[in-house]
Amino acid sequence: MRLLLKSVVFCVVACTIARTVPAQEPAAVLSVRGDLQKPVQWSADELKSKFAAQVKEIKFMGGMDKSTHVGTGVPLLALIQGVALKTDSAVKHHDLKFLVVVEAHDGYRVMFSLAELMPQGGNAEAWLLWNVDGKPLSGKELPFRLVVPTDKAGDRAIFGVTQILLADGVKVANQLKAGQ
Repeated sequence: MRLLLKSVVFCVVACTIARTVPAQEPAAVLSVRGDLQKPVQWSADELKSKFAAQVKEIKFMGGMDKSTHVGTGVPLLALIQGVALKTDSAVKHHDLKFLVVVEAHDGYRVMFSLAELMPQGGNAEAWLLWNVDGKPLSGKELPFRLVVPTDKAGDRAIFGVTQILLADGVKVANQLKAGQ
């Protein structure tokens, strides 16, 4: 029952965002917006500078042949922690109740709960890359690529990432409960 409720919440968030956020043309920046104090945009160079301490090379499986690749980037969690979420101190662990939607320039989206990205939660490793196998991303892969090495399949690995949308899961759940 709990899994069903989580699935319904994710679907409602995805449908709501799909209606309100049109697919965008490829951009040279990553936009982070939603239930934040202030939306932000970062270029690859700005990410490299702002999150220099978290930049790493990681190994991941990718492509149709599931070959091993090496990418350079930053953890998705670091980016989220680099923005100010709109939280309510009256809600216990409010920050863990946020939904994370990563969107590519073609409108394709993948989702996470913020709790599953946190070390004390699911500890899922999701990385935003700008370089793969020693080469900068190009063409439809620009400006960023998301890989999730801890996933068993590559269903949440996407290229052409332009946006991260953060939604307050408490607000979404309350809207569902109210029948909106």
